[in-house]
Amino acid sequence: QSRIFANSFLQELRMYIRTGQFERGISIIQDIEKGLQKYQGRIGSALQLNMYYYISCIWFGADNYSKSLHWLNKLLNLFKTEQRKDMYSFAKILNLIVHYELGNDDLLSYIVRSTYRFLYGRNRLYKFENVVLDFIEKKTPNLTTRQKLIEAFRELKTELEEITKDPFEKQALEYFDFISWAESKIENRPFAEVVREKAKTIS
Repeated sequence: QSRIFANSFLQELRMYIRTGQFERGISIIQDIEKGLQKYQGRIGSALQLNMYYYISCIWFGADNYSKSLHWLNKLLNLFKTEQRKDMYSFAKILNLIVHYELGNDDLLSYIVRSTYRFLYGRNRLYKFENVVLDFIEKKTPNLTTRQKLIEAFRELKTELEEITKDPFEKQALEYFDFISWAESKIENRPFAEVVREKAKTIS
């Protein structure tokens, strides 16, 4: 029962994230929280990490960055070094993006250094991780005008699109749509709107 609960809700969350239906995702979070409480101690930590991550993505897509950060913190606090290093890595990168959206500029340099240390210690660094870290650390502090912001995000989008030609990198980017996030900044549109439009063209 606990596995059925976790897997069914994970599939539903993934669908809402891929199609940009973040408000529908929010509508099932309360049921998920009840299930997590009901099956406490009976859900594998890997499934729990996935659930926390996808709930964080749902809140991010709904522009509620504080709640997105809340679920990311739950994930980061639950993580153990021998478990799901890939998920922890994606969470660390998303954590940077959330703090950027929250305007926590004073924390970003520390978080970037901490993220670099973890990723290099893992002995495998995705190209997209390097690109996003470099963007947050070196470019975002200089985005003082709308024109500079657009130019920086265009460069980020171009780099990410080039990286996704590599199947290994493309698979990693499926955990969070960084390209749509860059597009939303370039076009000054909600992230959810960009994701929904892309989902329609694919379907």
